[in-house]
Amino acid sequence: MGPSSVFVSVRNVTARYGRREVFRDLTFDLRTGQSLGVLGANGAGKTTLLRMLVGCLSPAVGDVRIGGFRPRDATLRTSVAYFAGAATLPPNVRATSWGTLGSGEATVADRRRIRALSQGMKQLLGLRTVLSRHPLQLIVLDEPWEGLDTESSRWLNATLESKRDRGAALVVSSHRLHDLAGFCDEYLFLMPHEATLMKAHEIARVGPVTAALLTDTFDKLRERPKAPLEQPGQEYRAHS
Repeated sequence: MGPSSVFVSVRNVTARYGRREVFRDLTFDLRTGQSLGVLGANGAGKTTLLRMLVGCLSPAVGDVRIGGFRPRDATLRTSVAYFAGAATLPPNVRATSWGTLGSGEATVADRRRIRALSQGMKQLLGLRTVLSRHPLQLIVLDEPWEGLDTESSRWLNATLESKRDRGAALVVSSHRLHDLAGFCDEYLFLMPHEATLMKAHEIARVGPVTAALLTDTFDKLRERPKAPLEQPGQEYRAHS
């Protein structure tokens, strides 16, 4: 299924932790059947943005809508999958019990408690559980390839492509550019003073987007002259 209606709408969003401004006046849309890769240095706001999309955080200013609903309502009214890493799993629950929370069928036979699993096994357990739900309308993943071996990474890539082909909107943050490269329709570069949204064909005029192209694009955007953040009326927004 190709892109159709706007499913994720972010309008003039500002995020703050106390007095520290993480990002300001961020605006972008994501349609059904599209995938968005979120890139940026540590502290640029990648995790903050993803948590806003699923209602874990609220913007200081601006509006976020998922399927026309505010994020907290959207998690009840639409089908949203969110996973932010192995550290978010309950350590004392048995792996086989946690796996049944997905499709209703255990995704693992391991009866050990989650705390006893390796980092990679925890990551795979969490991903298999949230992605086994269907149909999914929005998938939000924070560093999903972290700790995965080659076989598990291939499974994740194939699963995400299948979900996207069935109409799910995907938002994925990762510092592993070789995994993110070539997978997304659009890329959001977060950095101080500005955010830039670029379509894949704008990054790679010929052929697929590569990790080298993502790095080169990020470096060029970072080197552009920036207006002072505190300048009155100064805005930055993601734009295509």
